[in-house]
Amino acid sequence: MKRKKVGLVLGRFNPLHVGHIYLMEKAFQENNQVVVCIGSAQEKGPLPVKERRRRVEKQLKILGRKNYRIVELIDPQPMKIWVSYMKDKCKISNLTDNTFYRCVNDFEEYKPELRKLGFKISIPPKIDFYYRAPDKQYYKVHSATQIKNIHKKLHAWNQL
Repeated sequence: MKRKKVGLVLGRFNPLHVGHIYLMEKAFQENNQVVVCIGSAQEKGPLPVKERRRRVEKQLKILGRKNYRIVELIDPQPMKIWVSYMKDKCKISNLTDNTFYRCVNDFEEYKPELRKLGFKISIPPKIDFYYRAPDKQYYKVHSATQIKNIHKKLHAWNQL
């Protein structure tokens, strides 16, 4: 009997952007079920976790996706327990083939623990896309950090 495949997509989704959607779609294509894990749920800005969750749910509905769960994950203390904490909170089983999806390779210290707990790791290449900012201009970006920096820059300009 073939084992069920579960993909775990981790992101802050703060804000949700096309790179996140690309990552989720990759997970949906490769797995029977996807767990969308909204990380750093305790962070309030720029969007609180309830708004981030609403946007993810709305996008998944637009895409016609049904085989998923969304989990809001507060960062544990100490962070060294993060991998086992995440696996437990997201209800990831050892009876499934599990793949961890992330759009940035910023978790090098956690890779050995992820592998030890049975996760394959998928970090697809970033894709550039155009983001329409509040100033109605389009900016070529590939991450939420770049979007946040645009907003900071625009806010600073408005303060002059």
